[in-house]
Amino acid sequence: MSLTASIDPTENAFTRNPVYLSVETTSMVTYNIMHCLNFEYRRSLFTGNGNGSFKVNIAEVLETVFEDIPVLSGSSDILINLSSGWYNKATIMIIMQNEEAETETLVLAAWRGGIGKRAFKKLHEEGNNIFSLKFLNESCNFFFTTRSNDWRITMRETELYPLCFIYPEHELKITELLTGQSLAVPGRVENFCALNLEAVRLKFFTDYGVLGNLFDVYSGETFACRIGIEQSPTVREHYRLRFLNSYGVYEVFSLEGEASVTPGMDEDEDAVFRRYDEITDDYYSDRIRTEIQEVVTIKTGFKRPQEIRFLLDLLSSDNVYLSGYGQEEIKVIPSAEEFSYRVRPDAPQNVTLKLTFAEKESNWTGEITKSGYRKPRVHSKEFSKQFN
Repeated sequence: MSLTASIDPTENAFTRNPVYLSVETTSMVTYNIMHCLNFEYRRSLFTGNGNGSFKVNIAEVLETVFEDIPVLSGSSDILINLSSGWYNKATIMIIMQNEEAETETLVLAAWRGGIGKRAFKKLHEEGNNIFSLKFLNESCNFFFTTRSNDWRITMRETELYPLCFIYPEHELKITELLTGQSLAVPGRVENFCALNLEAVRLKFFTDYGVLGNLFDVYSGETFACRIGIEQSPTVREHYRLRFLNSYGVYEVFSLEGEASVTPGMDEDEDAVFRRYDEITDDYYSDRIRTEIQEVVTIKTGFKRPQEIRFLLDLLSSDNVYLSGYGQEEIKVIPSAEEFSYRVRPDAPQNVTLKLTFAEKESNWTGEITKSGYRKPRVHSKEFSKQFN
């Protein structure tokens, strides 16, 4: 056979790390990279060709298949199914045929996200990959979180957000450590889904009268990890940043510092022009309406060493949304001022963040409230309208 092909990594691959297609052929070969649903053709992503022995990185092509990820907060389900859309995972089929009519087909599960270059290189040299080591390993912390790199996941109450994972081989079980009671969470093996911790806490509170803060996660009888939920500090101002982490899913980072806003105005020379006045027969200066870009400066509040590493992932993110500033989330571009940390820190650290609004604004009409422009009712929407 004069046509052979392989893909590396095999089976599962992050699209923000290299995904190499290697081909050896004795005649010109055409390869078609397709997005499939249940192994049925959906659409072609890219078509290329080559001759002899060649290798191409197709990661950027695979990155184009994903849809926008929906906001997961507000759901009452304990297990949220994410396999129905192409938010994080897509089945890719690569079909090749050369001039001698020989064919070769490769199938790959492409995942949004990536791991660090040093980690990727280390796993590659060992002949391993992050999916076998972590996400498909039921005896470890298999959640798609960068908040923790060991078997313990710790977060504040204000940072609760569904934890994404690939459903393991055995039934998921959540054990609340104070009461010792367990909750079975049935699901379909290898489905991509999210564990809703708020719904888990509500279930234990409803059934056993305890607001759980410490949970052990099992796959069948195999211990996977421990999730700890801490009380948030009582502060005057509280903000949250929802960001797309390195693994391609959203997480939340809480901010407990006071915020200040700096309106930034571009000094564009083209914005000012000369206009003629017929009455005075002279020119005067005028300008077009000026856009203002807001910048919020805020301290994170004191964060532990592990949270500082989590902050680095936030600062690298390409999708960050600020909540608590207004009624709706606002997309921002985060950066840190004079940020440094010790290699082996021994104390919490307070970091100053600068959040630049992604959109500039020239029309300052204020936010539209929930009541619109009407006089608000006696009760909020949680109460019956009969009292209004």
